[in-house]
Amino acid sequence: MSYRELVFTVVAEIAEPLGDALLDLGALSVTVEDDAAGGYDENPLYGEPGLSPEVQAWERSAVTALFNPEIDDSGTTNFIPELLASLQEAGFNLSAPQEKVVEDQDWVRLTQSQFAPIQIGERIWVVPSWHDAPTDPNAICLAVDPGLAFGTGSHPTTHLCLLWLEQQSNLQNRSLLDYGCGSGILAIAAAKLGCNPVIGTDIDPQAMIAARSNAEINHTVIRFVLPNEGAPELAAETKYDIVMANILANPLQVLAPALVNKIRPGGAIVLSGVLARQAQEVIATYSQWLTLSVWKESEGWVCLHGTLAKPTDKSASTSLAQKKSLKLVTLSIFFLVLILFGEHLSRNSLLPKLATRVDGSSNIFSVHAFSILQRLDKKLCNALGCIDRPVSDFSAWKISEATLTPENAREGLKNPSNQSVLHVEIANRLAVAVLVPNLEVSITDAEESEIKSFQFSPKEWLPVNWQETHPEFLQHGAPSGELFQSELEISLPQNAAGYRVQIFYPQQN
Repeated sequence: MSYRELVFTVVAEIAEPLGDALLDLGALSVTVEDDAAGGYDENPLYGEPGLSPEVQAWERSAVTALFNPEIDDSGTTNFIPELLASLQEAGFNLSAPQEKVVEDQDWVRLTQSQFAPIQIGERIWVVPSWHDAPTDPNAICLAVDPGLAFGTGSHPTTHLCLLWLEQQSNLQNRSLLDYGCGSGILAIAAAKLGCNPVIGTDIDPQAMIAARSNAEINHTVIRFVLPNEGAPELAAETKYDIVMANILANPLQVLAPALVNKIRPGGAIVLSGVLARQAQEVIATYSQWLTLSVWKESEGWVCLHGTLAKPTDKSASTSLAQKKSLKLVTLSIFFLVLILFGEHLSRNSLLPKLATRVDGSSNIFSVHAFSILQRLDKKLCNALGCIDRPVSDFSAWKISEATLTPENAREGLKNPSNQSVLHVEIANRLAVAVLVPNLEVSITDAEESEIKSFQFSPKEWLPVNWQETHPEFLQHGAPSGELFQSELEISLPQNAAGYRVQIFYPQQN
């Protein structure tokens, strides 16, 4: 038996409806591919969380339909003219398609032949279920079949993570969190190498199904949970010896606070899915918590790793002692300046510089010292009549969440206007009032080049109810520890593939 394959070359907007029409007209299957695949103008089509392309097709799409002459009239000479006429009645004015005959064969065996066992390093093997396992007694075999979830070991990013795990000599009974687990291959490898407990999480419910099945096939005990399940394994107080995330550069930057928060002091973080040209930007994002470095590079992709310092480390203790000494000297100087030259001449510039943080990152001594200073300052100001002038300070602000999602994602409907909502959470972590900054959202394409930016003034992004209760916030700023949660509507360009959120203060003329 043979099949008849017809290929129509069309623009992106009609690729999907044309596929539906061909299925209605009796096609066994329809596929949509990039007509320029393999050429110099090949165009990758992918999206990141909240930024999936609105049109799931390429600028020039090849729509391929498969017909079976034994069950329809596709073998007759009039079939193509009649098919084109039917498509024209449905609103498609198309030229004659390319065609070829596809001989029947053992499709399952053909598909399986494309997935041979993969050796990772010296011991790890990824072995599909239809292949025999290697005879090496030291081999660690991962039985993972290609399926709906990402992760078969063939991609360089997965390969790098598996290689990192294999080369660790102290994985016994170390806890591991696989963030964005996909098929669960990294979690399974970690469990077989001695990690315990091992937890995997992913935003895709299909990935959870695949990962749980793969874990059972591999006889490993791993718990896979969705982020919205409220599982104790993902609670803020639960920490891990190793946090591993094999996703993409932009989500890794947005998720930086959440991922670092899951690391136990002295624990390791391993990040993959990062192109070599993106490495320094990701390293810079994480630098406020720990030092990342490139562990290995493969085919233009890198694996980054780092360690979260322990508070009791000698280097950390020395640095803490130096900071305490510096605070003491600075506070002493401030008192002298305050008394000798007048409160009103110095307080507005010195107080923000000496202010501690309210998020727990400042040491207890500095917090108590600054609290005493504030009480004295208040008494002196009552006597001298000081004027409060909040300052603009970038370091005061911490963006703990920035998520861009389609406005109607919950209904699962298409959004013709590509309207999205930015959920942002930002807090003033200084112990003094600080002027509210502007927000800037930069939208990037697949090459991470900026294609559009949105700027929001404080009046535009601050919650309306907060503005109503703080009518003079432009003069007085945001109080210490104030946390804002805002939702901003953004209309995305069609080629959007990533985004960044940052704060800035407008330049004063």
